[in-house]
Amino acid sequence: MINRRILSLWLMLALPFCLTAQEISGGFKTGLNFSRFDGPIAEDGNGNALESFKYTTGFHVGALVNFRLTDYFGFRTELLYSQKGTDYTYSGDSYLRLYNVPGDRNIVLSTDRNTTISVTNSHVDIPIMAYIRLGRFEFAGGANAAVLLGSVATGEVAHRNIRTAVGQSIDDIIITYDANYFQDAYQTGDFSDSRNINIVNTTYVIPEVIGGYYDASNSDENLYRRFDVGLNAQVAFYLNQGLFFSTRLNYGLIDVTNEGQDIDYRSLNNGQVITRDNFDRNISIQASLGFSF
Repeated sequence: MINRRILSLWLMLALPFCLTAQEISGGFKTGLNFSRFDGPIAEDGNGNALESFKYTTGFHVGALVNFRLTDYFGFRTELLYSQKGTDYTYSGDSYLRLYNVPGDRNIVLSTDRNTTISVTNSHVDIPIMAYIRLGRFEFAGGANAAVLLGSVATGEVAHRNIRTAVGQSIDDIIITYDANYFQDAYQTGDFSDSRNINIVNTTYVIPEVIGGYYDASNSDENLYRRFDVGLNAQVAFYLNQGLFFSTRLNYGLIDVTNEGQDIDYRSLNNGQVITRDNFDRNISIQASLGFSF
């Protein structure tokens, strides 16, 4: 169903160019994406940053269609599979909630949390741009629509300097993070190879691996939105009539995260997670090698 919608949208947007173009040609391209999220970050009481979004690397591949109006000017649309995402870190005061038995979380500990997660979001991108050719150089700009097909993340969540109400000393707890944000269930953890910890004569279970919503709110929303819209700006250099290198900047215009799952890891509110209405946009730089027929 999604593929049909994408194809229909692509054809509808391309139709006006088909009717006015002097020449229609095709091509293909592939290359690397360097992307991250850009948005507000949590700070401690002294204004020091607790979070960061850094660039991560993915790839893109797909087809393009050119609608030439003159020898120097025209329009182009593309249909790309494109990986975007970010390397996310959190380092600072936080909390750790543990289960007495799987599914029954009933203790909260204060900790120093160190989280490192690499997010990979797989999109179908549909850019439509106007271009102008000046010798071997080409300059283009326009809009980009994207559909999110899948969203996964891997990393580690480390809790150190764990503090209990009775002053009990607890070793560092390091948990593997393995998320599929469109499949994971609320409070998912892998307890098949877990370990136990005893606090005030009560045994709590520590999972070896947690999913994307282990520390989430009880919401029907996914963390990431299915649709994105942005602006594109591109410079290309043609080695000959068809072979080209290009660099493109994609600047997102839509918040990619849903408020119901955008968690603030600094503290809880009466034992419940605090969510944020942060505006987190996609920023992506594409380096491509392509051929236009």
